[in-house]
Amino acid sequence: MNGFALLPNKKKTEVMMFKIYSKPQMLNFESDDVFLHFTGNIFGIGCSVFSKKAIKRIKKLKSRAENKGFIVLFASFKMLKHYLPSLQNNTKVFNLLKQYLPGNLTVILSCEDDRLSQVTVDKKLAVRIPQNHTLRAFIEQIGIPILSTSINMSNEQFCNDLNIIKKDFGDWFDYGIFNPKDEQNSPLPSTVISFEKGLNLIREGSIDFSEISESYEKPLIQFVCIGNICRSPMAEAYFNHLIKEKNLPFRTASCGLVNGNVPISKNSKIIMDAKGYDTNNKHSIEVNSDIVRKSMILLCMTKDVKNNLCVRFPDAKHKIFTFAEYTGNMEDIPDPFQMDMKQYEKAWEIIKKYCDILCD
Repeated sequence: MNGFALLPNKKKTEVMMFKIYSKPQMLNFESDDVFLHFTGNIFGIGCSVFSKKAIKRIKKLKSRAENKGFIVLFASFKMLKHYLPSLQNNTKVFNLLKQYLPGNLTVILSCEDDRLSQVTVDKKLAVRIPQNHTLRAFIEQIGIPILSTSINMSNEQFCNDLNIIKKDFGDWFDYGIFNPKDEQNSPLPSTVISFEKGLNLIREGSIDFSEISESYEKPLIQFVCIGNICRSPMAEAYFNHLIKEKNLPFRTASCGLVNGNVPISKNSKIIMDAKGYDTNNKHSIEVNSDIVRKSMILLCMTKDVKNNLCVRFPDAKHKIFTFAEYTGNMEDIPDPFQMDMKQYEKAWEIIKKYCDILCD
């Protein structure tokens, strides 16, 4: 827990002070508190979604119109589904949320829960699960969603400089929730979308709407192995064939855990060429955060590959599976690297079996 003094701006006559808590469990949350927080991209001002007093205070501080809605932050999908139980009824929308959240995407959804009436507009609620772990831990600790909005006077540019926030907006907050050691992404606001008669862009932020639109219309299934030269390229090539043959609304790709730009293995190419499945001069691609974000699911050839991804990308654990578990099987797909053709054919037969099940 760290405290800092705020220098008075031109209109202030005394030094303002509020405490910054890097660990949520160290503070004593009160229902009407107004606090500084960090989403992973920008700083914001927030409070409990149930505190009419705190919401009124924030509106007054920002000179914000009464009929303007707020973004509401949730700690997890479990909390989100508790307040919006009908969300799972639309598989396409729910899958898009699971792909991008936690993340810098805000989604406007229908909300019939009267408990949230003070933060909805026409029974629509803007929701997000933030990237920042400290903030999610805080929301989880208090057990309720929080209102979140930028630090600025209404219709003015938001402030994301902590020193300026301390100086010019210090008296807005009772305390802050912020760990300087947390990862800080690009200082851009969230992209905001809605689903009125299809997917709509409300505001483009750090995630390109073109990417979201492509993910919505044709979600990406990503196959992952170690080198992306033996197993995952075969899965990609065959499943791409199935997508075209069955006219499925999906895309597919593959990547690996290690350095990219290595040609597909000779034996894998021989098998794919013999079957008539195009490998498109496939060269390996190393997995990264962009690939993970753009993928609806990541299907790993073995448990070890899955575990590696879950450690590297913990916020994406909910969409990382072994190919076996996702298709209701037990057997990992063995790595035939530098083995004879018989081992490649064995791997191919398992891959084909799992891809056929996945297609169904």
